[in-house]
Amino acid sequence: MTNNHDGGASGSPDGAGPVLTGISVAVVAVSTTRSGTAGSARARPLWVAMEDYAALIRERTPMRALCLPVTTGDPHVLTERILGLPTGLSAVFVVGLGHRESAAVAREVTERGGPVVLTELDVLTAAVAAATITTLRRRSVPPRAGRVVVTGASWAPLLAPVLIASGVGDLSSWHERDAEAFPLRRLMEHNDVLVDLADCAPEGAAPGRTVAVPADGFAYGALVLPGLLAALCGHGVRTLSVEVVAACVRALALITPADQLLPSVDDRLLVSAVARHVSRALGHPVPYRDHHR
Repeated sequence: MTNNHDGGASGSPDGAGPVLTGISVAVVAVSTTRSGTAGSARARPLWVAMEDYAALIRERTPMRALCLPVTTGDPHVLTERILGLPTGLSAVFVVGLGHRESAAVAREVTERGGPVVLTELDVLTAAVAAATITTLRRRSVPPRAGRVVVTGASWAPLLAPVLIASGVGDLSSWHERDAEAFPLRRLMEHNDVLVDLADCAPEGAAPGRTVAVPADGFAYGALVLPGLLAALCGHGVRTLSVEVVAACVRALALITPADQLLPSVDDRLLVSAVARHVSRALGHPVPYRDHHR
């Protein structure tokens, strides 16, 4: 299952190849009746997403990936399954779990000495935050002057602190119960970007400046995960911090072409850029290099 990919799409391993080659990651799909993405049905079935993320890790990094499908979202049961996985795992990536359950699993696994737990929501948060920054940039608005409105903020509780850490100066949260007193369309006359996590914005509320989570979360998650894992694994990192997610945001925003919302998943600088920025945020040696800094 090991793939010593030479970095055609992800940059060249720099000294960390042998280290990363011996590292394994588990991709866990939690399929329950409540699994899904923000505000919409999931376009890619969870079992398929699990296999696709595992394939992505194998193709874009020298790490091994194993798959674990589970049918319960109970944090205690899931924790036991994770802790019962083969020893030597450096990270576990969970798909299909809500933020409360994810936080409970990550906390319990960490407390019991297990590997770092990442979730699809973590990488989606990074991609959405980066899309927010690039949308501001396309409107020639510096982040510090940017005014961002978020709907459904409770779905991704890490988003607000990550946006603040990314330099966004003004954040507002809007709920559907506010619609009568503060119509979203009118509110957006005085704000720059709408992040519609609740998928509730009326058509035309913020044309050309609305950021949303795609129904197929893999399209966004794939931009972040390989580089994030390459930087975290092998260093004994136990938890995912706001600073680490903000580092992913910086990397994505920096390499996004001016006419795009986010970089292409096939951008050959993508994995190395994310890995480099996360490693710097952690104070670790940079695991990948490229010659286009």
